[in-house]
Amino acid sequence: MEKITLSLILFLFNISIFAFVGAVEGANTQPRANKFVESQCRRTRYPKLCTTSLSNYITTTSEPQELAHAALKVSLVKAIYTRAYVKNVCKQLEKTKAKDYQAVKDCLGQISDGVSLLFNSVEELHHLNLDKESEFVWHRSNVQTWLSTVLTDAFTCMDGMSNYKFGGYKVKATIKAKVLNVAQVTSNALALFNGYALRHKVSHH
Repeated sequence: MEKITLSLILFLFNISIFAFVGAVEGANTQPRANKFVESQCRRTRYPKLCTTSLSNYITTTSEPQELAHAALKVSLVKAIYTRAYVKNVCKQLEKTKAKDYQAVKDCLGQISDGVSLLFNSVEELHHLNLDKESEFVWHRSNVQTWLSTVLTDAFTCMDGMSNYKFGGYKVKATIKAKVLNVAQVTSNALALFNGYALRHKVSHH
């Protein structure tokens, strides 16, 4: 779980290319793309964050599924960077034998689980295009369950550190801010995915 697999490395490479191409090609169509993103983001709990984090990845020809996919990728990248930061803090506390080491270690485990679940969710959304309609409910349920677990783990991490003072206030505040950001973008991703899943259900019935 601690190691990033080759497939994940390749996946992140694709994300960087996707971001670059989207930023360049979307220069002329950005206003219309923003309107599409804004309209879809209204269904989320954090619409402003949703719009700012997704506008550069979306074109005017995008579909709700593509938007949900982009949101999942954003959540995954945020979780990976957060894991790296928390892991570094954890190493420093282990060296100094700080009493708060266990709290950060527990948080690291929860964020690492979140990375795995988000990666699985991205892969699962691919299967929605590949499999038969009869399999849609199964994959939809998996994604919804995994994203809900990521949210639970993120808030458990923040709650577990509330009474600790490791590394000073700045380190604690930074960890909580990063984890909260993961929770917020994941919440948005779940809302966008649910919107796509509902539209798919209506269109096929």
